Amino acid sequence: MDKNLAEKIWHVVMPVLQIIKLHRGRPQHNPKKAFLGILYVLENGIKWSCLPRYYGAKSTVHGKYMKWVLAGLIQKAFEAIRALYLANSSAFNNWYATDTSSCKAPYANFSGKNPTDRAKRGVKKNILCDSRGAPLVLTVAPANRHDSKTLLELLDLAKAIKPNMLVIVAADSAYDSSKLKKAAADRGFVIHAATNKRRRNDSTIIRPKGRWIVEGCHSWLNNFRAVKTCFAKTSQSFLGFVLLAATVRLFQMI
Repeated sequence: MDKNLAEKIWHVVMPVLQIIKLHRGRPQHNPKKAFLGILYVLENGIKWSCLPRYYGAKSTVHGKYMKWVLAGLIQKAFEAIRALYLANSSAFNNWYATDTSSCKAPYANFSGKNPTDRAKRGVKKNILCDSRGAPLVLTVAPANRHDSKTLLELLDLAKAIKPNMLVIVAADSAYDSSKLKKAAADRGFVIHAATNKRRRNDSTIIRPKGRWIVEGCHSWLNNFRAVKTCFAKTSQSFLGFVLLAATVRLFQMI
């Protein structure tokens, strides 16, 4: 990642990460170097033990990352960049696209048997993006959880972005369910899903325009090796990397 880009992102998220100066004990490690080190791990997908010494001791940087993740500060940093993006975006503000993408997770304690990878352990990234392909809402789940079951969680999170606006959500045939559409409608969303021929043989074939945009969003996030393959053990740790990758993407799109 370009160093100037990483430093620009740091200056935006720095107030959110609540840098506190301690008056007792050992001096605090430089939080900026720790943040840049975290981005280095995110981009290259390396073990924490392989982190260059320039960024600090691997245990210190990892500890800082987990502290920010568990305190919800990575989520707040993402939301701060997202708010900045939405304030400057020209995208359609009542249209989203959603889909999931599975990846290998050899160490994750929240993984499930991936039906698309010979039942090997895997996890699933769930994304809701806008018409420009900007990742606005993200969650993670075991690979064996059906796409439709992760959608309502995404919509609950998305409701905070546009609480009083009816939003159309383009999706593939996995979301073509009357029960799911009703649950989404109760939340103020209209599911425009591709026709599932196994459920409705005599129906008119529907192919939502622009749904493929979310595929490009997944592809971009997979450029980060710590996102393309889940090396994290916990869902909080992996979600933190996914949110950081989305933060970088949104910052570039502003």
